[in-house]
Amino acid sequence: MKKSSRFCPSQRRSFPEFFAKQEIAMHIRLGSPLLAAALSLCAATAMAATTVATDFSNMRSGPGARWPVIAQIPAGAKIRLDNCGPGWKHDWCQIRYKGKRGFVAANTLEPTMKNVVVAPLVTRDTTAVRSGPGGNWKVVAKIPPGQKVAASACQKGWMTSWCKVTYEGKSGYVDRNYLKRKGAVFAR
Repeated sequence: MKKSSRFCPSQRRSFPEFFAKQEIAMHIRLGSPLLAAALSLCAATAMAATTVATDFSNMRSGPGARWPVIAQIPAGAKIRLDNCGPGWKHDWCQIRYKGKRGFVAANTLEPTMKNVVVAPLVTRDTTAVRSGPGGNWKVVAKIPPGQKVAASACQKGWMTSWCKVTYEGKSGYVDRNYLKRKGAVFAR
């Protein structure tokens, strides 16, 4: 197997070199079914890695959002990363959790100096939290730019996607376009 010489911009070294020199720990925040890519575009090969979930995640039986959910990974749960790479199964990582094998979207992972972590969801600008998934619903709160939010689900609508979020104890819906992955190599 040929090692990739792809360059991971935030590391200033190749991704296989990063994996070879580190015992990898991952923190996975999977509050959104649409997960933005960082690791998947840098990694061509990945060694097995220990991973920790920092928000719940849906583990699926196949590499894609259309595959059935076979487990929900709770915050803080340790999982094992088996395979992940650019274009590999359309940017999904194969993992193991509690004896089950499945797939989690790779595109929220952020390489750092010691670990690979999932980039947190933050607001791009001042963001309205609405009582329902749409622009006609009442504004129940406003979130300042750059604030971390916990998203539990996102729904696709006609023109946009709406995510159910919690911020400072208040729950509501936010237009997905106002959220981004802080620190992700290719944040959406």
